[in-house]
Amino acid sequence: MLAKMIDICTNILAELCGWFLLVVMALIVIDLISRAAGTPVYGVSEVAMFVMIAIVYLGLPYAEKMKAHVRVELILDNLPPRLSAVFNLIMYLLVVGTMCVVLYAVTINAWGSYGLRQAIAGPTPLLTWPVKFVMVTGLLLYVVQIIISVGQAVLTIVRADTLVARDT
Repeated sequence: MLAKMIDICTNILAELCGWFLLVVMALIVIDLISRAAGTPVYGVSEVAMFVMIAIVYLGLPYAEKMKAHVRVELILDNLPPRLSAVFNLIMYLLVVGTMCVVLYAVTINAWGSYGLRQAIAGPTPLLTWPVKFVMVTGLLLYVVQIIISVGQAVLTIVRADTLVARDT
């Protein structure tokens, strides 16, 4: 049930990220045209940067679900399937630990930013805490998606054991 809800969330966020790319393109075009016209719109490039950050972090869970992250599989491809699955599980466990530390640090930073009302200085100060909480949301969904991947890796190992037991 949880995996299905996360699956729906990641699909919606992936679609949203695609639309956000159009927003970034529009913001950059507005910035270029306004600068060429001699009347720049302040804060447009900063907002475009915030939207790009949202695209990256909200796209992480979908990329994990689709196994679209860059991986070097040279060694894994040359191992027996069961051993490859064990190494894959170890890798996922390391990723879960690492990403939990990252999630914790980003969450602390986001709350600090909210408490201090941090903003990017300029004619129109832009608060940074909203985008930091978007990062927290993306990382949280990413960690959940990685945990789902850990479960899938465990099932792969169990199935391999079951197949070996049947063959003997």
